[in-house]
Amino acid sequence: MRIQIEAFFQFINNLPRKHFFALILLFVFLLVIAFLPSQQQKSKHIKRILTLSSEHGNSASVEPLSAIADEFGMRFANKEGDRKVDVEIVAGDTVSEIFQREGLSAALLQELLDVDQKYLRLGNLLPGQKLKMLMNAENKLLVLKVIIDRASTLTFTLKGDEYVSLLETKKGVWSHSLYKGIISGSFYINAKHAGLSAGQIQQISNALEEKINFNRQLRAGDSFKVLVAKNYIDGTYSFDSEVLAVLIKTRSKTYTAFLSEDGRYYDEDGLGLSKAYRRLPVNGHPRISSPFNLRRLHPITKRVSPHLGTDFAVVVGTRVYSIGDGIVLRAGYHPAAGNYIVIKNSRKYTTRFLHLSKILVRRGQRVEMGDLIAKSGNTGRSTGPHLHYEFHINGRAVNAMKVNLPLSKSVLRKDKKAFNKRRDGFLNEIKEA
Repeated sequence: MRIQIEAFFQFINNLPRKHFFALILLFVFLLVIAFLPSQQQKSKHIKRILTLSSEHGNSASVEPLSAIADEFGMRFANKEGDRKVDVEIVAGDTVSEIFQREGLSAALLQELLDVDQKYLRLGNLLPGQKLKMLMNAENKLLVLKVIIDRASTLTFTLKGDEYVSLLETKKGVWSHSLYKGIISGSFYINAKHAGLSAGQIQQISNALEEKINFNRQLRAGDSFKVLVAKNYIDGTYSFDSEVLAVLIKTRSKTYTAFLSEDGRYYDEDGLGLSKAYRRLPVNGHPRISSPFNLRRLHPITKRVSPHLGTDFAVVVGTRVYSIGDGIVLRAGYHPAAGNYIVIKNSRKYTTRFLHLSKILVRRGQRVEMGDLIAKSGNTGRSTGPHLHYEFHINGRAVNAMKVNLPLSKSVLRKDKKAFNKRRDGFLNEIKEA
């Protein structure tokens, strides 16, 4: 054996220099191959959490697939490399800045804003609202959720090559609460002490303003009882409420107001306390350039898409009026709708006014039927000067020119039985409390 080893080393020493180094390299290569992991080791599954910090302290995280499936739906559950971004809106934030921060293009935002024209929510986010985004490994937006409040979530989902939007609203549970008090000075102060909010007190004042002067006719010792419906989402008060019934007893008279299903207040005998609705938001009889049509061919996109309102061919600056009493939910600018206003006229009725040249009301302001709220224009995505007007019942757009509106001053004969039953139910709740 020793002789064989000596012969081997003698053979190595006699090799030409280049052959010697080639042999050394071959030996090193074989040594590396011997220590490489096997194919079975390559298939080992590794799961990790990746956190990416943003400039504003928000974070983007890749979460377990089960969590993504629960939040964004099962069709996005098996995508390796997907990442989720949560953003809470603070004062000064804009959607464009958030998209830029996450590497999403301005063209994508414009596409989403076009889809959002049905709801007009994405372009005007408020502090406290939240965005939830799901992107794939190529940073393509798959799902965008806008958490508007406890009740409402707007979702944009990529289907094929287009995004579709859906507004989901939790109905919540409506509960009745009774508030009562004795007048000892200002009705407003006494009502606040009883637990009523400023908005609810304003509803009472609007309902009875033509029957009683709250500053002069009420005296110390007069009493009031107010029945209020309050909406609770997942057990938490959503601050959505309606005054259902009011009883104010003075030394000489009892004043009553009962909210009917049509969104108006009537006294105990069914006589109207608030003004009736008007059919048109403008004076005269302007030409309708585009009627309500669920199968309209869009003049700009050339796609078949619903036209959820009525377009009036009026010149820029035409006066626009509220068609009924209500509160301004939103007033602002949207790239597609232009300057716009949304008014909640009752729990059932909502009206929208688009492409305005000037907005004359503010968010949270209460308006009455016939109040001047705006001037028509040609802002946003528009083919020419006009007023786009929409009427919604329980969140669904209907033909404003054909919808049955409460236009009379008292409860209609066909509705009187239902009104009396509703009134008596409210009175029983007040008396039993």
